[in-house]
Amino acid sequence: MRTILKLYEGWDIELIKAIKKKLSGKVFLITFVLLVSACSGTFFCILKIMPSSYLDTLNRNAEAQSLELLDTLSTYDNLDKCIKAISDFEIQTGSTVWLDDEYGNTLYPSNVTTEQDMVTADSYVTFDGSNTTDENVVSTEKDTKAYQFSLKNGASYTLVVITDLYVVRQSTEVLLSTFPYVIVMVFILSILCALFYSRFITRPVLKLSATSKQMASLDFSGRCDETRSDELGCLAHNLNCLSDSLSHSMLELQEANAQLKTDIEKERELERQRMDFFGAASHELKTPLTVLKGHLSGMLNGVVGYENHSKYLQRSLAVTEKMEVLIRELLYISRIEKNKTSIQFANIDFAELLRTVIAELTDFISEKKLSLHINIPDRVSCPLDRAEMERAIQNILINAIRYSPDGEQVIVTVTETNTIISCSIENTGVKIPETTICHLFEPFYRVDISRNSATGGTGLGLYIVRGILENHNAEYGIKNTENGVCFWLRLPKKQ
Repeated sequence: MRTILKLYEGWDIELIKAIKKKLSGKVFLITFVLLVSACSGTFFCILKIMPSSYLDTLNRNAEAQSLELLDTLSTYDNLDKCIKAISDFEIQTGSTVWLDDEYGNTLYPSNVTTEQDMVTADSYVTFDGSNTTDENVVSTEKDTKAYQFSLKNGASYTLVVITDLYVVRQSTEVLLSTFPYVIVMVFILSILCALFYSRFITRPVLKLSATSKQMASLDFSGRCDETRSDELGCLAHNLNCLSDSLSHSMLELQEANAQLKTDIEKERELERQRMDFFGAASHELKTPLTVLKGHLSGMLNGVVGYENHSKYLQRSLAVTEKMEVLIRELLYISRIEKNKTSIQFANIDFAELLRTVIAELTDFISEKKLSLHINIPDRVSCPLDRAEMERAIQNILINAIRYSPDGEQVIVTVTETNTIISCSIENTGVKIPETTICHLFEPFYRVDISRNSATGGTGLGLYIVRGILENHNAEYGIKNTENGVCFWLRLPKKQ
């Protein structure tokens, strides 16, 4: 006994000393009062409000479920489906359900044979303080509601739903039985928590120190606790603001560096593409120039085989004409790349533009003995640069006609939605290797090595199409279909 008293006296002395300290004593008292008040208040609120709230919730849920069941039953045309739905409802909700016909006969459950087994609709749960001294005492433990409904065949029935509310009174009794234990535990835990909180008041200081060390090493992930209202809380707030500012500045710097790297890489890629383009262009010009030089040199020097000047002059003229076409396309590419931002958009009838281009290529189509199928609306408008788009569509159609075997089909289809215009140009009888499709829009690229500048054009047609469509913010591509090759594009209706 003396040992216990000594321990009590020692604990009491330590407690008094802690309370006398300015900061720790204040923290102890505030923490203790807050914990006791919060825990006790929460418990009393639960004890006071829970029964009625729980009851209201049960009633609302039962009402909603019952109305949902009525809606379902009203859609049936026979009683068997209704009984099945009622049985499922009982299993899901735990409620008891009776089903009566318009004459008062009980149809469900089938084992009910007497009126004593029925629960009247006057039996319901209330929390009425006038009938008892405790307003939280449940007067009855069942809630019964009756509903009238009719099937599709016109038959009328009465549905009685009984909800068991015994759990409300049971939960209240459980709470009351635990009240003494809760009070004791609240006091014990409040004292212990207050003591520990006051003893370890230096923890925020240590946290501030750790956060400042992180900031010194440019690590701004740490955060200080700002819940305190004293000087430590103010210091924590200032450190957090400083951390946010430094972190934001570092993030902006990183984003700027990343953007700079991206721009540099893009510029390098563009420069590489330019060099590749110029190299390819030089190669494409070098070959006909070599041929032309050979013809002229052979004729001037009287080389054997070049005696027929008329023959080789015609060949030289043909080479010159192809060089002229190539140079014109190179100049056109230079212009569209230079004037990307200066395209003059106007509201153009895309359907009429297609018909115009197709009419210009009618002789070419007839020469190849191709069958042309057109599925184009009467009018479909969108913002375009007419001249540029005509050039793109013309290149696509020429490409489709040129590489279609004789007697095949060219199919042109246009559809529209509220936001885009879709166009597809399909030529049948030929396919493109899947590995080469991704290269088709590259300059001077030809699908087959046999398609050189003599048989397959300059190799710049689809590259020009690419530049024009990108300037129009259009989506485009080429794909193999079941019957051939299809070029597709999607134009926005608003730029």
